[in-house]
Amino acid sequence: MKENLLPELTELASQEGVHFSNTSKPFGGAQQLSGTGWTVAGMVAQTSGLPLKVPVDGNSYGLEKNSRFLPGAVTLNNILAKHGYQQKVLLGSDATFGGRRAYFSQHGAVQIDDLLTARKDGRLPEDYYVWWGYEDSKLFEYAKESALALSQSNQPFNLTMLTENTHHIGGYPEPNMPEKYGDQYSNVIAFSDHQIAEFIKWAQTQAFYQNTTIIVNGDHLGMDVDYYQNIPANKRHTFNLILNAPKTRDVQTKNRQFSAMDMFPTTLAAMGVAVKGDRLGLGTNLFSSKKTLIEEKGFKEVDKALSANSKFYNNQFIYDK
Repeated sequence: MKENLLPELTELASQEGVHFSNTSKPFGGAQQLSGTGWTVAGMVAQTSGLPLKVPVDGNSYGLEKNSRFLPGAVTLNNILAKHGYQQKVLLGSDATFGGRRAYFSQHGAVQIDDLLTARKDGRLPEDYYVWWGYEDSKLFEYAKESALALSQSNQPFNLTMLTENTHHIGGYPEPNMPEKYGDQYSNVIAFSDHQIAEFIKWAQTQAFYQNTTIIVNGDHLGMDVDYYQNIPANKRHTFNLILNAPKTRDVQTKNRQFSAMDMFPTTLAAMGVAVKGDRLGLGTNLFSSKKTLIEEKGFKEVDKALSANSKFYNNQFIYDK
């Protein structure tokens, strides 16, 4: 972009975090592969190292009663549950959409805190609905409450949040959003940058932060086609930022070709976990010297392979044979 709309996250990344870039420039990001380009697919890729390749429309998967969502997959949430983590996913929309409720509840028994939960427990009126459910200012308010509550236990915790304001065309302009730019979406993006950075700075003042890793990831490329019309698809990437990782020295952060799937082992490594072989699923630990699949084979070849039908994928992950 002509102007950086993420100045606060940029500062956090450059001053105290780890950011992986696809170029020699300080900032870039992940490439979007087939099967990772919508919300639940991006979340699946980041937490399982797998694309979402299902025989139905991607957002229809996991909605039928008693349906199973990738039952053969072992995810980040499965691993953390096995090691005693309390886990909550916080989102301002109905978690049922896209099969997110099925995915997180079936993998690691993650507690779901969504729009329906906030209505049910009285945080919101029963008929409350703006944008996709409720706005991000409320999400961060609830996130602070959740983080403090989770941190009071002797068990470690994993709090996953999904912001909504920037999700669709034009974005959602909250009433207190500053109007620094000449169009709504730029202002929404800039305000989201401020909200996320403000939450991180709050977390850094809390007792739990010393032993807590914070990871910020884009789930998929922006969907506003007109807004990005002057930027070629291969020049657009999803954002990443990792704070409080135990290993930050001698890590190659520039000229890395990677995807959302690489965030699965990278997330565990950022928590101090030793990843045998530095690969999980189709993801590679970016803190290691091992090449990602894209770096080994090239984006086009990997993307083409992921687009093809796979009996192994179907049998192993969808049908759990």
